Amino acid sequence: MAQYGGIGGIGGIGGIGGIGGIGGIGGIGGIGGIGGIGGMTGIGGFLGAQDPGGYSAVTTHGLQTTAEGLLHLTPPGAAISGTPLSFNDTANNNRWATWVRGSLYLSEFLSRVSYEAKDTNSVRSIALSFDNHDLVELLLPSDALLAEQCSHVRDYADLRGDRGAEIVSQLGFPTEYFSMILGMHVAQHKSTVELITATQVVAAHMAMIAKHALAVRRPDQIDGRILPMIPTPGHGSFPSAHATEAYAVLTVLEALAKSWGGFEDVDNRIVMMRGLAERIAVNRTVAGVHYPIDSWAGATLGTAIGKIILNLAGHTGVPIEELRYEPQNQDFSDFDFTQNGGTMGLHSCGQFQTSAAPHFSWLWDNALTETQKV
Repeated sequence: MAQYGGIGGIGGIGGIGGIGGIGGIGGIGGIGGIGGIGGMTGIGGFLGAQDPGGYSAVTTHGLQTTAEGLLHLTPPGAAISGTPLSFNDTANNNRWATWVRGSLYLSEFLSRVSYEAKDTNSVRSIALSFDNHDLVELLLPSDALLAEQCSHVRDYADLRGDRGAEIVSQLGFPTEYFSMILGMHVAQHKSTVELITATQVVAAHMAMIAKHALAVRRPDQIDGRILPMIPTPGHGSFPSAHATEAYAVLTVLEALAKSWGGFEDVDNRIVMMRGLAERIAVNRTVAGVHYPIDSWAGATLGTAIGKIILNLAGHTGVPIEELRYEPQNQDFSDFDFTQNGGTMGLHSCGQFQTSAAPHFSWLWDNALTETQKV
């Protein structure tokens, strides 16, 4: 029976502030997503960012005794400083810790998401919607197809020696790899890094909805010859969350880099970012934890999510395609995804646009000021 669920809340935000300052300001995006390094959940890369945590016992006691020593210097009835802050206004966003803004971005996105797990005429799928518009439908791959896909996974194992460092360093959010291509530094591009992290976290949550519904076993769980080089994650294989995140970030950064207008070679950098998104996705197959069809599904979902975020940011003129992916026994490449998708199970069923949202618009506008123009 089909199950229908709306995403009204955040899911997993509880207790975020309890881990003091993990990653700090510079570590935004470095803590992994859902099921990433350390198994952290909720808002992933925002976890603890700019949260001071607690002081040491000595400092806490020192502050207490200092306060007691200073209070007598203040005359009774002194005026209270400060004026009320604006009500429900993004003008306050700079006052909040990064992880708090992370909660706002996630809430803003997921409050407009719904999904339906379909089981009709022996065809099972997960259909994700945004603002009551069809977004992406992913069909469940058959057991026979998964067995065929395992041969691709085994073949990719030959690349493990060359790509081992990439694979391990990309267990979390591979923000550094995108930063390398766009010449970004966290001190100069803190809002852009925050936008990347918001995109990754949203993409990870959307991927988990699909993973749960479709419940596809990992390659090593159906073929003992796979022997992954990293731990098998504790969630379903299809779609790949890494591919979802990479293609969502690619879509957002492509628009941002063009909007900056400071790169003479922007087209070349975008080509490299497309190659990077493909490489991040394929690395998970090299590692032995994903089938190539997982990357197809993730790239499909991630591209749609990236276009939604651009709409939420008020970046006009970006239609969101309604996509349907029916997996076939294909390897994954960005060329096939962008040029041959229609013959490989990826179908466009329409398009729509959606309204801007205040927090994503605020973040996008800040990122636009971090242009590479001299």
